[in-house]
Amino acid sequence: MSCGNEGCHVTWSDNLGRKPAWGPLMGPRCESSSPLNSLRRMAPVIVLTSLLVCLVLYYTFPMGAAAVYEAYRKRLRIRGTQRRLPQALIIGVRKCGTRALIEMLNLHPHIQKNGLEMHFFDDDERYANGLEWYRKRMPYSFDNQVTIEKTPSYFISREAPARIRAMNETIKLLLIVREPAMRVLSDYAQIMEAKMRKGKQVAPFHKKVLTPDGEINDGFKAIQISQYAVHVLRWLREFPREQIHIIDGDNLVSDPFTEIDKVQQFLRLPLHIKPDNFYFNETKGFYCMR
Repeated sequence: MSCGNEGCHVTWSDNLGRKPAWGPLMGPRCESSSPLNSLRRMAPVIVLTSLLVCLVLYYTFPMGAAAVYEAYRKRLRIRGTQRRLPQALIIGVRKCGTRALIEMLNLHPHIQKNGLEMHFFDDDERYANGLEWYRKRMPYSFDNQVTIEKTPSYFISREAPARIRAMNETIKLLLIVREPAMRVLSDYAQIMEAKMRKGKQVAPFHKKVLTPDGEINDGFKAIQISQYAVHVLRWLREFPREQIHIIDGDNLVSDPFTEIDKVQQFLRLPLHIKPDNFYFNETKGFYCMR
């Protein structure tokens, strides 16, 4: 190797034991061992290792991997966005299609969903953290986007209506319902499945919904949730009827576009979601999104 005014020139030699000379451009020796070059050499290994870890997580704990992705996604900020308090809430009802509703609405470019059920307005400890705590857990959104949060248990909460009104008295409320008896059955099935996974005994359906003398068991929580009129009156004491949009959960399954289009209009959004966004999956037996 020779070094001149224009830099270093390397000539290969069979004499492997000879150390290269010093050069003005590369420091003591012309070979470089800077941290940047070390990082460049390690980059492919880091990328492949990260990919392998993600694949293992996905196939081993798919729900956990999804939660990790959602947590990182919510921390990504694009210039011009900020975290905002929700302008719309899906307040219920449990087992009526709240998850399907928020996922379908998320097709709209002017919708920014919060993927987690926050339980802010129906949990005293969380509510005590204050609105700023709640706002910081919302996703980043642009000025022309509507932030939506979903917590089905808000519907049956005694405190939630007044607390939500104190935050924003003009907020839009989305309430999805289905045939109440079928909702009770669906609720019972989910409870039964959860208990059976834990090895617990489950009382038969008729013993849950009926009292020993054959009357409706109003003490069964699934029955209480399906008493829509009782809970709706509580919301109507705090909000005018025009701020509450009711979605037919049964129709959302059989004709999703019709229900979603009504929500677009209720939220005063451009009609971006079209019939082509839904297709009937013959294998699954219900409509899917695209």
